[in-house]
Amino acid sequence: MHLCHLIVFPLKRLKFYILIISFSGSSAALQSQIVEGKEAALAFGYLYDFELVLADSIVQKELQSNPASAKWNLMSAYVAWSQILAGKLEDDYWNDRFNKDIRKAKEILKETKLETNEDLFAYIIVHAFKTRHELLNDNYLNAANDLNTCIDQISDSFGRENEYEPFHLTAGLYYYFMWLAYEDYFWIRPYLMLYPEGDKEKGLAYLTEMTKSSDAFLRNESLYFLMRIYYDLEKDYRLAKKYADILVSDNPNNLIYRLFQYRIALEIDEAHSTELRTEYLNQVNATKSLTGQEKDHFIRELDAAD
Repeated sequence: MHLCHLIVFPLKRLKFYILIISFSGSSAALQSQIVEGKEAALAFGYLYDFELVLADSIVQKELQSNPASAKWNLMSAYVAWSQILAGKLEDDYWNDRFNKDIRKAKEILKETKLETNEDLFAYIIVHAFKTRHELLNDNYLNAANDLNTCIDQISDSFGRENEYEPFHLTAGLYYYFMWLAYEDYFWIRPYLMLYPEGDKEKGLAYLTEMTKSSDAFLRNESLYFLMRIYYDLEKDYRLAKKYADILVSDNPNNLIYRLFQYRIALEIDEAHSTELRTEYLNQVNATKSLTGQEKDHFIRELDAAD
């Protein structure tokens, strides 16, 4: 039996958090493990500040010069994903572009035979990114199949964390969520024995270690997932607030981080949540690069959280 058949129901519960990489973002200068260099750092900075047109102008210029670059194709998919998150879920252009860029990146990476840690990490990200897109559209079986397709590559990365730091992030997420699947779905336990077992403490330790990383991408991703784990799953709102506050402090223009900070505050402090709601609305209105449609989307997201 394939892993994709085993985790369809867990995926329904973990729709927004059983993802290897969230790509939630940072506005800090990025020492990216996905695409290295000053131009990539600049593009990521624009993405996380919701300057999507500026980000795309950099990405498309680099992609025109490097059409066979898996990592720049992945960056192009990242721009499309950001547009989708900004309220264009039903937009054919951005969804088609996302799928085209992901397919191209995967094809290029397969030709490398994944001989380097960098290519292996990028390959895992490609599949995790595709999984996230399928989950957003409620395509659970397709999402599970995407995870199943890269399970060997995830397993290959185990034990190599000390030689390549980013593997702490992917391994940490795998260990935590595989443990969670084992705990919550007793009927699939015999099948989970076919895969590397989960380990809650190890998973959380790996993620916590990455919050100290000098790489802004790894730091922000680990902070984001710890926030989501403690908010959505562990229901430890004090710890969730700790990570949300750090994310917003580091990335004051990131509306996704601000939204989660508000949601968490609703569980802890109603008075403080009112203040955060005002700050969120002010940030939406102050972000000149957002279109009217995008502003409406983020305001609807806020109203849905109330």
